[in-house]
Amino acid sequence: MIQELWTPAGVAPLGASPVGHNAETGSTIVAHSIMLKTKDRFGKEHKMRVQVLADKDTSQAQIEEMMGNAAENFARDVQEKYNKRPPTEEERKEIGKALDELRRYTQRRVASTSRRIYF
Repeated sequence: MIQELWTPAGVAPLGASPVGHNAETGSTIVAHSIMLKTKDRFGKEHKMRVQVLADKDTSQAQIEEMMGNAAENFARDVQEKYNKRPPTEEERKEIGKALDELRRYTQRRVASTSRRIYF
């Protein structure tokens, strides 16, 4: 029986629950849930819930290693995915103007009989 699992920094254990039985051995499969938290380059926090599956043959060290790998992969993915800075106020205004222009153009196109704008 697993007593207490070591978790990497930024990981909060949520508990364990049985999810089914192993088809080959018939032993119970347990899902160890963890909440991963990390910040990107701009300070925004990202969270993700992960479940690590283990049966009675899985050692505590293997479960801890799977949790560590999940935390590393999540941190790496956040750093790769969120590498753009958020838009400035001026850029947001320009984006809003472009979206408003697209919306007006679409309304004009829908209003025409041939779905094309000739006027």
